[in-house]
Amino acid sequence: MKWWSMAAIAGPCIDSGSRMLFTGTYEHTIDGKNRLAIPAQVRAALDPDRDGRRLYLVPGRPWNTLWLYTEKHFHRLAEQIGTDLIPNDEILQFEQQFFPNAVLLEPDPQGRVLLPDKMVRRAGLGRDVVICGVRDHLEIRRRDEHDRRVEHEWHVFPELQLRARRSLEQQRRQSGEVPE
Repeated sequence: MKWWSMAAIAGPCIDSGSRMLFTGTYEHTIDGKNRLAIPAQVRAALDPDRDGRRLYLVPGRPWNTLWLYTEKHFHRLAEQIGTDLIPNDEILQFEQQFFPNAVLLEPDPQGRVLLPDKMVRRAGLGRDVVICGVRDHLEIRRRDEHDRRVEHEWHVFPELQLRARRSLEQQRRQSGEVPE
């Protein structure tokens, strides 16, 4: 059975209709051939009609992470950037750096993807990693750095939440969604 033909199950990944809502943290190891297993719960929840069968691997933010997007969601995001005969310099610079480094990955029958060695080295991932669900994508992080980050941010989470809420409210006011 192919990994993408499994029935969706309820769990840490939620089908939000138009795309997956990725949540949860999974400890994994990048093997000696640079293969990384996509968590079984994630594979089971993916829908090939909605999400596609492949994943895009891109440089993350911060620099020492790699992000995975479902094939169809990545295409939708790329379309949002738009096209222009004479693009803005900042957008052009981003596109020239980002898209050449985006890699389309084909999961094998066991649900593993082959990570390009150069990207793993540039991100400084090592072998022990965590795969974190971050709303619309999966983030691959060094396990030790992830543990330190969670330990620190656990104590400041209420402040992070408050700042995010204020930022979202400001964006909504600027877009006219919420009256001032």
